[in-house]
Amino acid sequence: MKTIVFCILSALLLISLLADGATTQVNSSLQAAIDAASPGDTLQVAAGIYGKIVIDKSLTLVGDGATILAGNRDACVSVEADDVSISGFLVKDGFYGIKLDSVTGCTVSNNTVINCAQPGIALLFSDGNTITGNNASFNGIVGEGWYGIYLSNSNDNLIAGNVAYGNGAYGINLFPSCCNNTIERNVLQANMYGLYMFTDCSDNIIEKNDMSRNTNSGLDLRFNCTNNIIVNNTIEKNVVAGITFMEDSGQNVITGNIVHSNGRYGLQIQSRSHGNAVTFNNISESQTGIFLESSKNEIYGNRITDNVIQADDRGTNIWNAPYPKGGNLSSDYQGADEMSGAGQNAPGKDGFGDDPYSINEEVVDQYPIMGDQIKQIVVLTKELNPEQARVGDSISVKAGIQSRYSLSQVVAHAYQNGKEAQGYCRLVLSGDFYEGSFSTALLDPGQYDIVLTLKDERGYELQETLGEIKVTSRGGLTSS
Repeated sequence: MKTIVFCILSALLLISLLADGATTQVNSSLQAAIDAASPGDTLQVAAGIYGKIVIDKSLTLVGDGATILAGNRDACVSVEADDVSISGFLVKDGFYGIKLDSVTGCTVSNNTVINCAQPGIALLFSDGNTITGNNASFNGIVGEGWYGIYLSNSNDNLIAGNVAYGNGAYGINLFPSCCNNTIERNVLQANMYGLYMFTDCSDNIIEKNDMSRNTNSGLDLRFNCTNNIIVNNTIEKNVVAGITFMEDSGQNVITGNIVHSNGRYGLQIQSRSHGNAVTFNNISESQTGIFLESSKNEIYGNRITDNVIQADDRGTNIWNAPYPKGGNLSSDYQGADEMSGAGQNAPGKDGFGDDPYSINEEVVDQYPIMGDQIKQIVVLTKELNPEQARVGDSISVKAGIQSRYSLSQVVAHAYQNGKEAQGYCRLVLSGDFYEGSFSTALLDPGQYDIVLTLKDERGYELQETLGEIKVTSRGGLTSS
């Protein structure tokens, strides 16, 4: 009996060892070692330079200072079998760096893939793979290339914790028909686009990525990219836009993102991209915070602060949730909070402004959130002297001004009956005040408003009336 049990245990142990596969040390021809290996084996690859390889069986390759090079029309690493693992390599100078073609269950981790003509890491018709901890940078910067990490017709993959920096166009690119992928915790900087999704890419999760300092947009979705979840990302200092949706890219959820200091737009949604939910984001310090040229988008719970134009809505969109969820915090809202309730007609504060915040002539945020409201430019004091003058006399104009950013223009104009009259003066900073001298030489006798136009270095503009003057003919001055 003991002999039978011993034989059974020995057989099970042998099966287990065979299942785990053998481990082979490689220090010469890597392709020859791959060809000689059995499925399930592990190849420990020593430091050195190796030529291009094709992996056509389930193997684990672990590099220890190993570099894989290929010519600029070849893939450095071609993965053509399921359940392959490759880690720890420097891969460079090929047409592709690491290419997965029609495979599943593979893991590509902790590799550096640089200076390839096309994608650093590519998944083609490959589902259910894991790409983590890689540096895919400076690929596609010459010729026809573009990509750090590229997915095409590939679904259910995990792309996490990678760096894609300084690639020719895209940090990560999905095109076309890439669905149910999770893209998280990647650093996608100094590309043209951080993450670019193009044509029928849906149901992806885009979470906790840094998509900053790209020369176009941090995140760009185009042509029927729908039902994606974009959550808790940092999207800062991109030259054109933080987030861009174009061409029928609707029904996405954009929530919890920091969208800060992007050049032209914080968020732009255009070209029939209807029905997105934009909630609980911090959108700040862009030329235009939110630009909409689509409809039926829901925008609420956001902090929209310190943009030159907070919101520009050229569609028909919804800017607040039903009470008591409320609308958005817009830093230039100047209303009070003394009332409460769905109609804002019951006594008591409720954290929402009593008056709606106007988005445009037709659209309002019914329940603007109170808190941190500021004016970017405030005229503290104003003075006109004298307030009555003869044609040809000069009027001293003086104003105390507080501005968050340096002022590039401070000009006084005269208006009569709402129309601008001839003549103006520039005000210059003198001590704590802006001062100038307005000549009435070009004015006809009559009553005029003197209006101050101020513009800061970021392009924010404010007009404020300083006061009223009376201009008489040369012989018509009377005492006050």
